[in-house]
Amino acid sequence: MKQITRVRKTVCTMANELKKAGYSLSEAFRKAWQRVKLTMTIRAAGTTFENRQERLQFLRQFKPEDLTVTLERERQNKLDGNAIQIVVHIKPISRKTVVGYVPKGLARELSKVLDMGIQVKASLMQIIGGYSYKESLGALVNIAI
Repeated sequence: MKQITRVRKTVCTMANELKKAGYSLSEAFRKAWQRVKLTMTIRAAGTTFENRQERLQFLRQFKPEDLTVTLERERQNKLDGNAIQIVVHIKPISRKTVVGYVPKGLARELSKVLDMGIQVKASLMQIIGGYSYKESLGALVNIAI
């Protein structure tokens, strides 16, 4: 019963944010239910800033089972009050690093869900790119509510 209430609360929160973004109420609820039922694969934003390219290059040496991912709110972010960091925890060396952010559009909805204390699961699917000297690295992250 508690699980159903939590899911409904999550859907309502996400639908309200989508409505504010310009969706009709029915479209907003439809999209929110899709996001809650299914997992989403996103490409991390902000992977070219600070020294995140070096961090992603370093992470390539680890096996996927050695890495866990958490999504952490960054309320003090001056550019985006809804910012959500993608933090990769490296088990073999007991360290963690920020590799990027949840894209702005999704972060607007997801930040409200995280603020409600609802757990959101994330996993690093793949580090992409870096095929030539010009191409930057990126990260594909799977998110499930």
